Amino acid sequence: MAESTDRDNLPRATVVPRRRQRISVIWIIPILAAVVAIGIAIQRILSEGPTITIIFRSAEGVEADKTVIKYKDVNIGQVTAVELSEDHSHVEITAKIAKSAAGLMVEDAKFWVVSARFSLSGVSGLSTLLSGNFIAFEVGSSNKPQRKFTGLEVPPIITGGQPGRQFVLRADNLGSLGIGSPIYYRRLQVGQVIAYDLSSDGKEMDIKIFINSPYDKYVNSGTRFWNASGVDISLGAGGLNVRTESLVALLAGGVAFETAPFAPSNAEPAAVNTIFTLYSDQVTAMKQPESISARYVLHFNESLRGLSVGAPVTFLGLLAVRSPRLVSRPTRRRGIFVDAWTS
Repeated sequence: MAESTDRDNLPRATVVPRRRQRISVIWIIPILAAVVAIGIAIQRILSEGPTITIIFRSAEGVEADKTVIKYKDVNIGQVTAVELSEDHSHVEITAKIAKSAAGLMVEDAKFWVVSARFSLSGVSGLSTLLSGNFIAFEVGSSNKPQRKFTGLEVPPIITGGQPGRQFVLRADNLGSLGIGSPIYYRRLQVGQVIAYDLSSDGKEMDIKIFINSPYDKYVNSGTRFWNASGVDISLGAGGLNVRTESLVALLAGGVAFETAPFAPSNAEPAAVNTIFTLYSDQVTAMKQPESISARYVLHFNESLRGLSVGAPVTFLGLLAVRSPRLVSRPTRRRGIFVDAWTS
């Protein structure tokens, strides 16, 4: 019994709950700083646009962290790196695009370097003399996103947002025309040459022109185009007549057009990419075609020295034909015959 009494008098253990460990005040500031940094990083990732690569043959005037990309004179990106390709054949330019312009990066978008350019047809890019070169951008019509592009080595003459219409002139040769050559209507510059190439059979030149709005409405089925390059000099009863479109056309070439006087007055404006013939001069362009013609073969036994293709045929001193076409060649018969068209 004594052992039981002594056991009851022993002190008993009590459960004491553990005190919660308090965070020291000194850790609050680093934790808040970390939370703010994470929030800024997330916000930056969400607000950043895509990174694109543009391939150029050379990087003249393009610098990393300095050259910007502009669309409608608004900065939409900046070049972040300029490096040679692995085969050293071209330059790869890496650029960061703003998120607001991310939807414009489609497969047919165009990029080119804008710098000061001087030519006979005009001066462009003078602002880059102070601000430096920049990369211009033109939006495409595709809906397919793309992140790698091939830049244009030559800036496009006409951008997609410029109102007007494009036509094609077909000529035997290019002559003095080139990209940027002016197009005149009544001696007012209303367009320019934007491209040229050989036709599919290689026998003619297809010259693409762009007529600015609202002057494109004056191009219809009765419109005639002619080469306005150089000086047209004629001597007649009224004296010496000198005609040229402008000094630019004299030096760099040009094209003029006008509706022929015999064309229908209610002709509708020509459709886009309509093909027109480019005549050598205004007189030839405005000549009314002969509706009725007859063919004659003339035999001559004497020499035809001085007679050439295109020589006029006259009767009693008057021009017997408006547009003669003469072709002379020897025949099996004795002498030479002349093949002529007359009306």
